Amino acid sequence: MSSRFSIQERIEIVLLYAKFDNFEEVRRQWKKHFTSEAPNVRAISSLVTKFRETGSVHDRDRPGRSRSVLSAETVEMVHELLINEPNTPVKAGALEVGISKTSFHRAARELGFRPYRPTTVVELSDDDFDRRQEFCVTFLAKVKEDPGLADKVIWSDESEFKLNGTINRHNCCYWASTNPHIQIPVSQFAAGVMVWCGLTSAGIIGPYFFDDNVTGGKYLAMLKTFLWPKIRYQRMYFQQDGASSHYAVPVRDWLDEKLPARWLGRRGPIEWPARSPDLTPCDFFLWGYLKDIVYREKSATIEQLRERISQACAEVPIEICSNACQSVVQRFERCRDAGGQQQP
Repeated sequence: MSSRFSIQERIEIVLLYAKFDNFEEVRRQWKKHFTSEAPNVRAISSLVTKFRETGSVHDRDRPGRSRSVLSAETVEMVHELLINEPNTPVKAGALEVGISKTSFHRAARELGFRPYRPTTVVELSDDDFDRRQEFCVTFLAKVKEDPGLADKVIWSDESEFKLNGTINRHNCCYWASTNPHIQIPVSQFAAGVMVWCGLTSAGIIGPYFFDDNVTGGKYLAMLKTFLWPKIRYQRMYFQQDGASSHYAVPVRDWLDEKLPARWLGRRGPIEWPARSPDLTPCDFFLWGYLKDIVYREKSATIEQLRERISQACAEVPIEICSNACQSVVQRFERCRDAGGQQQP
């Protein structure tokens, strides 16, 4: 059984299987009730088999080096360190306690601690909370009328990719027994290669590359020549944020003509709230997912970078796109219930 599951999580897996007697149903129920990654079929099968054979969800004893290094005193030292300094990286914690990184990580797990990564958020103004809550109430009312609405939305956005871009928060973690949802405020502005994508439950539309800064004219040209031919015969909704290029009068006039009452945006039929990247799957899922893939290898030229972005977009599984798009309903519900507060 993978050590990434705590004892309590292993118990929950066994209980779910005992109730449903179906591996895939266990995975579906896990996604509904837990925020952590669902166990795969092999992990569920292994754990259930272990429980049937031993009556326990604990790992079997393994031959080899004794685990005496994790004495009660050592475990207590790890506990005290993580309580007082929850930002401690594994390497630093292991050195301070005087054990290996593997032993430190095992001790933390046995104590019920897990490493949570901070998320980046945009700081909200006082007026934003009411507008975010109002939007969520409006959209959820439409979902009540049409339960499949989330699958009919094209969630769109632009992002910048850099030749020297990296994503590495491996040593930036917060140890806790439950996810504290640590957040890091960041600037809304950056520089790099500008890319537009549309995310739907059926997959990604794009990428579309802008040669320079995105103006209203360039954005409208993209909508007319790139997006519209792909969706003109589909009754889809279209979402965009409040960027100045999206707010241009010709852009809004075109959207009103082509997608009457079916677009979400600044001053649109459905008003999109400002500073809400936590509510759109392009921001809370797609860009991080793509950049993690694209930045695994350095691109020597802009052309190579574009090729890697195109390849990454083409290889995103449809199932993942569908899950991300459908998850917005739960995010909107949490945002509504939290008075417009940001959602992790």
